Amino acid sequence: MSHVILEAREVSFGYSSSLVVQDVSLQVQAGQMLALIGPNGAGKTTLLKILAGLLKAKHGEVIAPIPRAKRVAYLSQSEALPLEFTVQEIVAMGRLPHQGLLGANSLEDSKQVFLAMQRTDITQFANRRIHNLSGGEKQRVTLARALAQNPEVLLLDEPTNHLDLAHQAELLEVLALEISRGLSVIMVVHDLILASRANSIALLHQGKLERIGTPNQVLEIELLERVYQTKLERLTTADGRTIVITR
Repeated sequence: MSHVILEAREVSFGYSSSLVVQDVSLQVQAGQMLALIGPNGAGKTTLLKILAGLLKAKHGEVIAPIPRAKRVAYLSQSEALPLEFTVQEIVAMGRLPHQGLLGANSLEDSKQVFLAMQRTDITQFANRRIHNLSGGEKQRVTLARALAQNPEVLLLDEPTNHLDLAHQAELLEVLALEISRGLSVIMVVHDLILASRANSIALLHQGKLERIGTPNQVLEIELLERVYQTKLERLTTADGRTIVITR
């Protein structure tokens, strides 16, 4: 039976007198995906950083697996990778939270690095330099690094940004497999069609939580048109999913 693995309780955050995130409460179950959606400036990335422990909430609290550095992995929207490092060296960085002061690789570290590369289908790139990879391949490398950490929760900030349709499908396939193995995922997405694949959706607007629930409960035209200020259309796919597109 699923249980809550990460939870935000009335979390607020801001700079000086302005709140970027205000009184947001949400939770993700073990082995499920929560999509964070909303217009630009809604507070999605800030909230994700609070959940990751990179920002400290001004008010409220986050209940996360302990120790968070080992059990919660975070992938930013864009990250400058050291171009001269090999793929295997990048993926091995995911083991740093598990290593002591000397940072020596153990047999368990090597095992987790290999498994992460295998699960993201990049073993053939192990000795290749990062600067020789395509954008989609780099995305798989950073995902493998996060999986090598062996987290319970994975936080992703627009992971399909700049990826073509084929690479988006590959990424979602890997995530679906990891979720089936018990990983919990919280993902910031702009694409409402991708959001419909999540178990639950949290809609943010001007730093506040407008609604949280299943895709059917959140992807309502009247609500989304008010928040996004554009005309939308709601459709049902052949497999019964609700999707929303612009008119």
